[in-house]
Amino acid sequence: MTALPLDTDTIANLLFVDDEPNVLKALRRLFRGAEYKVHMAESGADGLDILERHPIDLIISDMRMPQMDGAEFLTRAAERWPDAARILLTGYADIESTIAAVNKGKIYSYCSKPWEDNELKILVNNALAQKRLRDERRQLFDIINRQNRELKELNAGLEEKVEKRTEQLRKSLQLIDQAHDALKKQYADSVKVFAKTIEMRPGIKSGHAKYVAENAREVGRRLGMDAADLKDLVYAGLLLQIGKMSLPDSLLTQALLGMNTQQRKRYLNHALEAQALLRGLEPLHNAAELIAAQYEHVDGSGQPLGLVGREILLGARILTVVRDYINYLDGSITGTAMTTEQVKARLLGKKDKDYDPLVVDTFLDLLAESETVDERPIIEISWTQLQPGMEAAEIVCNEVLYLKNQILSEKNVEDILQLRKHAKNLILRIRMGSDQGKADIARR
Repeated sequence: MTALPLDTDTIANLLFVDDEPNVLKALRRLFRGAEYKVHMAESGADGLDILERHPIDLIISDMRMPQMDGAEFLTRAAERWPDAARILLTGYADIESTIAAVNKGKIYSYCSKPWEDNELKILVNNALAQKRLRDERRQLFDIINRQNRELKELNAGLEEKVEKRTEQLRKSLQLIDQAHDALKKQYADSVKVFAKTIEMRPGIKSGHAKYVAENAREVGRRLGMDAADLKDLVYAGLLLQIGKMSLPDSLLTQALLGMNTQQRKRYLNHALEAQALLRGLEPLHNAAELIAAQYEHVDGSGQPLGLVGREILLGARILTVVRDYINYLDGSITGTAMTTEQVKARLLGKKDKDYDPLVVDTFLDLLAESETVDERPIIEISWTQLQPGMEAAEIVCNEVLYLKNQILSEKNVEDILQLRKHAKNLILRIRMGSDQGKADIARR
């Protein structure tokens, strides 16, 4: 994904708040340029002082600061300067504080530390673009209100003038619709950035979110879901693993069937933690409900509510099947990677128990239609999870093919990681289910 271009006629005023001078220097270097004017503060109090004296378009604040943390600072900033976009820098250990900042500080987004420069730039550009769209929308509504007042004052005999004003109103409404569509696209792009950020956490499977979202959407379409429900289903697929951000590494790296009762309960509870995190964001309310129900089983043996059959939302029944398919393939459930045929047999064997039979049949039909000679799924992973022994379907750097259909050796991985340091866009598409023999070849 590429960053949205900023209006070159407008200088964006940015405020960076962090108690670490080195972090502030790094942010200044990252956003130096004619399109930005940067202000820096080493505490929340200094940040509020700058807001008093300068017009600020966007605030980036660290979470952990003495005296006044990022959640409190952004909350106070939101109360007095609600038009300034707000982004929170936070570590993985700050999930509860991050939830507070989302709910109280009304932040546009958050970014994990250490950040990826390009992703942070995308986040900032999208936030600024969304702010400009909101400003334009307010201006357009002012125009419409003024025109409505003028229309009421027109003489009934000035039919030509009324028609002219009506045409202007139609064009204004058209511009508002266009701005609204752009806002919706910005929100969808932000959810995709969240999904990529989540998968950078060690232990959370990279590439799964996009695979689950895309295949769940197609299954939902075939089962007659409307556009609004499909959007919620895609959002839920992309954010399905967000609750895992609060889990310890020991659980994230352990197979589900290898956990004891207490560990399994703690692990499965990530679905409810995700719901609590997303509940305060109105556009994601329905997606949060689907995520919370992802471990319900149609025979009533699931959790947290033990729902039966159609008591479980259709979107949740779809997510369960697609999620387990890819998790069985890579060994996340059993501890041992399985072939596609083994996984298909497992899904069929659990129809009417764990899974909705109609969903299973629809998903398997979808797989059959899309299968090639090599039917293993291809997922797009983060560079943080690249390992020797993986089978690269495609490695694309700056839109140029770098590797294709190759088992990665340690040297390959080292070269790709070096390449990433200078690449604007690096796409890593990995074929799942590589056999052990190929992995052995890569280690030689």
